[in-house]
Amino acid sequence: MTANLRVLGAAFVSFYRFSPRRQILLFFLMVIQGVTMGVGLLFIVPLLDLVGFDLGGSLDSRVAGFAQEVFYFIGVEPTLSGVLISYVIIVGMIASVRYRLATLSAETQFAYVGDLRDRLYRSLLAARWEFIVQRKMSDFSHCLTGQVQSIGQASNQMLSLLSQSVLASLMLVLAFLMSWKMTLLAIGFGGLLLGLLLPLNRSIYGSGRTHLANYKTVFQMLTEQLGSLKMIKSYSGESRCAERLRQTSENLENESIRVVRMNAVTQLIYVVGAAAAFSVFFYFSQIVFKIPIATLFLLLIIFSRLLPQFSGMQRSYQLLLHKTPAFQDVERMLSECAAAREAREETDLPPLELKQAINLSQISYRYPGKEEPVFEGLSACIRKNQTTALVGPSGVGKTTLADLLAGLLEPISGAIYCDEQLLEDSFLLSWRKSVAYVTQEAYLFHDTVRANLSWVVSRRIVDEDLWEVLRLAAAEDFVACLPEGLDTVVGDNGIRLSGGERQRLALARALLAEAQLLILDEATSALDAENEGKIQEALKRMRGQTTIVVIAHREATIADVDQRIHLQDYQPTIVAPE
Repeated sequence: MTANLRVLGAAFVSFYRFSPRRQILLFFLMVIQGVTMGVGLLFIVPLLDLVGFDLGGSLDSRVAGFAQEVFYFIGVEPTLSGVLISYVIIVGMIASVRYRLATLSAETQFAYVGDLRDRLYRSLLAARWEFIVQRKMSDFSHCLTGQVQSIGQASNQMLSLLSQSVLASLMLVLAFLMSWKMTLLAIGFGGLLLGLLLPLNRSIYGSGRTHLANYKTVFQMLTEQLGSLKMIKSYSGESRCAERLRQTSENLENESIRVVRMNAVTQLIYVVGAAAAFSVFFYFSQIVFKIPIATLFLLLIIFSRLLPQFSGMQRSYQLLLHKTPAFQDVERMLSECAAAREAREETDLPPLELKQAINLSQISYRYPGKEEPVFEGLSACIRKNQTTALVGPSGVGKTTLADLLAGLLEPISGAIYCDEQLLEDSFLLSWRKSVAYVTQEAYLFHDTVRANLSWVVSRRIVDEDLWEVLRLAAAEDFVACLPEGLDTVVGDNGIRLSGGERQRLALARALLAEAQLLILDEATSALDAENEGKIQEALKRMRGQTTIVVIAHREATIADVDQRIHLQDYQPTIVAPE
């Protein structure tokens, strides 16, 4: 329980620091709303009494007297029309407070959610690539969507719980001044109810953890299955996949029902407890303490307002307990991303210019958790405007070496230089601005051909530039035949295009970047012989103008390279063609 309170305290501090002035204003508006709840109808009766209406003599003369003094102070005769106008003004002011509370609450909640999501996403983007690939993408997606949204919904409950606590404290002070004995009795009974609810609170926290785990599983399954629908249908696996999702969803639904039941039990305890408290309270007031009836009724009015506050506090607390695992998960993700953060000092450095060569000096790399290195002691020189092929059997580290050259990974020993500049810290980020990387899997956004090409550059791009790189990538003809040409939407990850078409667009995008280093990792694997021949011709035209590193299994693709780096048995060899 203490640990949960610490987590909730940290969550409140995070929410408060986001916008302290808003939080303070929200808190006071919530207190005003609580104090004025039901005031409108109760206030009209003394006002009508003020102008001579006989309502049975059951009115509070002090309220009427106060209202009369207010009218005299502002110089207005207390007439029926004046009283009714005053009533409308009072209700309007109360309604204005509630309107401002509702709008400010929504604005603050959405702004906090946006800020939290932005911080989390920027932390993820700033993390090392090695850290990112070791985790599930669905966990990142779920954190950035469902969990951040859950925290946003719980944020207002924090202020609500605080305002309810303040109102309850004020009412207890008032009740204590009227009868400290009865107040202590009420506090004791309330403590008994809270004691009865402690096991439920622990169960709700555990339910929140289970609910989060189940929801993450559902999110992961949906992400994976929607991304592989073609494979699922080709293997007639629809029913098996649907059944797996159904079972997981059923666990999630059962946990949600369990939470509803626990909340219902809480309300049941409160209703029965309120009835028992009233009976005990009434008995002790008359038989033991001999409290006057007038004082008793005032106390009952106070406690009747106090009980909903306690009930609301309990509901808010249980909701926060249920959301606590989500907050812990987001904070853990933020902490892990921060620990894996790349050095980003001087991030406004311009792209590094390659003047002579990329030098690899005794570099080694080992995957986290592995004992054997992918390769070790690799030294090589990739000269400017030369074409280098990375060759060797599958699994020897060709793509890993390409990732190192691209600045996505860092060697565990040795060093990589751009000319004389060591590629580390902020210079590693500066180097990435000089690299264009085309992977075997071509990633495209659900956007137009134009947008998928031009987002990699900040300069102004005209259509002539786009058609030129499309021509070089052997993509000009098929783009020209698309329904809307450059403005055709390619679908989610280019699903409306063939694999070869996606690869050619990815290559065109890399060419548009005009990078110092162009890395092609099986970038022509999905092309037929004719289109691969076009790409080979384009690469031949680029020889002597761009530094190129190629990974390919087809000998025709790497037949005319300037040198080959063979990766095998951890000890690479450098071979230049005769």
